[in-house]
Amino acid sequence: MKMNRALITGAGLIAGLLLNMNASAQDEPNKWAPTNIKIDGQPTEWPKPLQFYNNVTKLFYTIANDKENIYVVVSVPDPQSQMKIMRSGLTVSLNASGKKKGGASVTFPLTANVNTGAPDVPEASRALIAGELKKQILANLKEIKVDGFDSIPNGNIPVQNTFGILSAAGYEASGNLVCELAVPLKVLGIPAGSEQPIAYHFKVNAMKKEDKKELEAKREKGQPAPMPGEYADHFALYYSADFWTRQTLATH
Repeated sequence: MKMNRALITGAGLIAGLLLNMNASAQDEPNKWAPTNIKIDGQPTEWPKPLQFYNNVTKLFYTIANDKENIYVVVSVPDPQSQMKIMRSGLTVSLNASGKKKGGASVTFPLTANVNTGAPDVPEASRALIAGELKKQILANLKEIKVDGFDSIPNGNIPVQNTFGILSAAGYEASGNLVCELAVPLKVLGIPAGSEQPIAYHFKVNAMKKEDKKELEAKREKGQPAPMPGEYADHFALYYSADFWTRQTLATH
């Protein structure tokens, strides 16, 4: 009985600590953006480690701003999360009202329509070229998907667009997938210096049913899994993972 009470008390303390950690993460302001920031899929300007980690999505992330833009940088060490993002993208939503629903969203990288011209290669060679092929795919991205912006039509728009939305993805030497995003405050309808909390939604999109069918068809024929690299046939790949957080603008 005493042991049960001790376990319950310990569990309560741990739960309380976790709640406090989550609350403090949500209550903190954004970081002020590094100077001369470059959205290129390489987080060299960002202090390491990134500010927060979410265990549901397996993402490390930092949210920052300056007088003109909100910046989001995400580092993805988890192989399954990387695979889902490479196939179906990462969706980042921003709700200027602070409500944890809806908002304006950007989905990237969109790799489905990238043609690398890569030939079929022997199984033994795939691991050697997979990293370079993924880098090539990310370097040739043409579009991002937007939704919920008042001044931008929903749907796909060019990566090089006139709305000021910047995005890029790349791989660090460590193997982490990095996704960077910049969204102008003006397209979100947020005045510089606003003290209103902003709600952020991060969603690692599920791989599509078509991906599973393609993989199964390849395996039935004794062929290797489709490029850009091997991935485990695990049910988690076909379910999305997401979380919300709220932060206020940094003032400098």
